This record gives sequence, structure tokens and C-alpha cells, in this order.
Amino acid sequence: MRVDSLVIRTDKLTQRIDTNQYGDAHAVLGITSDSQSQEKATSKRESHVLSSRPSHVHAVEGLRYEKAHPDDKRVLRLVSLARSKKLRSQQGKILLEGRRLISDALDAGASPLAVFFSTEERLHKLPVNRLTHASLVKVKLDDVQIWPDLDMPLDMIAIFRRPDVSKLSFSEEKYGKALPLTLICDNLRDPGNLGATLRCAAAAGCHSVLLSSGCVDIWEPKVLRAAMGAHFRLPIIPNLSWTDLQNHLPSNTTVHVADNSSNIPVTKPELLGTSRRRKKPGEYGWVNSRQMSLKECGEDEDEEDKAGGSKQTYLVLETQPYHTSWMGNHTAVVIGGETHGLSREALQLAEETGGRRLLISMVRGVDSLNAAMAASVLLFEGRRQLSAK
Repeated sequence: MRVDSLVIRTDKLTQRIDTNQYGDAHAVLGITSDSQSQEKATSKRESHVLSSRPSHVHAVEGLRYEKAHPDDKRVLRLVSLARSKKLRSQQGKILLEGRRLISDALDAGASPLAVFFSTEERLHKLPVNRLTHASLVKVKLDDVQIWPDLDMPLDMIAIFRRPDVSKLSFSEEKYGKALPLTLICDNLRDPGNLGATLRCAAAAGCHSVLLSSGCVDIWEPKVLRAAMGAHFRLPIIPNLSWTDLQNHLPSNTTVHVADNSSNIPVTKPELLGTSRRRKKPGEYGWVNSRQMSLKECGEDEDEEDKAGGSKQTYLVLETQPYHTSWMGNHTAVVIGGETHGLSREALQLAEETGGRRLLISMVRGVDSLNAAMAASVLLFEGRRQLSAK
């Protein structure tokens, strides 16, 4: 079959082809089919590229922001960053949720890289003058599952550079003058527990928080969530060896340890304050109960060291109820983790600085307090003692 001409219709043009030039209709249709396939493929690729780009660019208070779909590449990268601790560590980034936390971070001088928000109204509530170098993206966050275990809806989330605590600003005018009181966290490994402990320290008005190298990362999302902005209200210095930790304490600091040991008879408070009974590390409340070598502490205070023949002695710390006077010029309180308790290094530091065991007595049958609760009891008692002077 031959035709004089064939009309080919596409989305972009209508073309009449002379079959005398191109051969029979089947050949023309074959060529046309290939052309249409190529055009559709090109159109599909362009559509995919456009779908990964913001469809509109807008401005608010002099800042440009872009709209994006939940499947935008930047949103997918955000999800990957949120779910990978390794990726956050490698890239030196942290994620902050919610307007209030993001605002606190900006006020403290943290460096934002990108802010994802649901409504312009929320964006207006941030100090926008600090966002001039950040990428602003409007996206429906309800459709983005960032953390599978988080049920609460997100209205805003931001990516920041991992802050250098020494470069953050903690406003005395905004948060008040800090107390001469430092909290030391020793082996706190539960994110929620550590976050709540940091929140207590900020609420009590502590000078700073120092964390031993055994603690969980302070920039973990669960820690940030539980701390409720504490990271940007006072200096929090993580991952310290015990030597470095001492260098961050003001001179002449007295270090006390939290204790819930109830094996000392409770008679008169003044007797508790003069208790000098030698104790093994495992007998302290919130203290590591691992087996100690003879070199470390010995099995009996009269046993001689096998290597050098010297007597082994246990750590000696006075014990007193937490509600009797213990606040000095500058004081530090050590809180140990619930699982591993206080390290021997913490006890040695307390002994070297003339510290004491601050006894939080409890009724029989209760083994221990949550570390955050113990911190709350001691820090606010320290605050009360200072205000009473």
C-alpha cells in the first residue's frame, strides 16, 4: 500500500511528509515511532529532573526560599542524615527539630546550613537575620517520615554544622548569671537520660557540664529532644578524658559524688558527716561493680601488695546527707550512669579535692534513682544552699 502523504501529529508540531521521499507508509511509521519514543523518553527525563527541583522561588523578609516535594533530593538527603549517626559524624552536621530549639541555636551563634519548614508563619518566628547563608526549603513535613519512631508531627527541622562549644555565646542577660556549680556526667549512656540530665543542669543554672568519654554523643537526636535546648544555654563539653576533664574545672574546685548507698546506719546527721569507714568502689551507690584487681584496690585493707609489699587502701570519702551544707566557692557534682555507675577515676578525683559522698537516702526496696532525678535533687539543693548564704 502506498499513500501520497502522511500527516504525523506530535505534542509539539504537525508535519506532512512526502512518501515519495521517505518510502512506503510502514517505513514512515517506523521512523515516526522511533522519533516519538525518543521524544517521550526526553520528556520523561525532563519531567523527572523538574520534579526534583523546586517549582517556585519565593521571598520572605528579604530571604529567598524554595518549594520542594517530599521526594526532592534534598529532602531525601535530610532523611538519610537523620537516620545515620555515621553520616552525621563524617559530615560534621547535626539536626535540630522545632522552632524553639532552632531559634536557641541561632541565638547562641550556631551555623545553619539548611532549614526545612512547613509554613511561612513558622519561618517568620525565627531570627531571619541569622539565616542569610542558609538554604531555606518549604516542604510538607507531614508527608516526610524522618524518624520512624517519632509520632509527633514536625513543623520545622534544620541542618547545622556541628557546633564548637568554645565559639557559642551564652547570654547572661537572657539566662541569668551561672552558679559556681559544675555537673560531671560519668558514663551516662542512655540518650533520653542524658538529655534529661542536661535539662536539669540548665534549669538549675549550672556553670557548665563536663562529660567523660564513656557518655553517649550529646548531639544524638534523642539527647537533643530530651534536653529541650540545654545545649545552647550553658557550655556542655563532651568526650573528655579524666585528665582533660580536670583542666576544665576552675581552680580549687571541690568534687562531690552522688550516692544512694544505704548501708550506713542513719542516726544523727553529724555522725554521717564524719564517717571515715574505708569502702570498696562497689559499695558506693551508682558505682561500677566490676571486679577490681588487687593492684587497683585489694581484697582486704590489711592485705599487702604482692609486687611492692605496700598496703592497699580503699578510697576514703566522708559521707553526709545531701541536704546538709556542701556548696563551696566552686563545686562539682558527679552523676554516674545507672548501668555502670561511677568510675574509679571519679572517686579518686573526689578524694583528691576533699569531696564527699552526698547521700540521697531512700526507703527500703528501692535500689536507685534515675540519674536525671539524682542530678535534679543535688543541683537544686546546691542552688538552695547558695541562695541561703
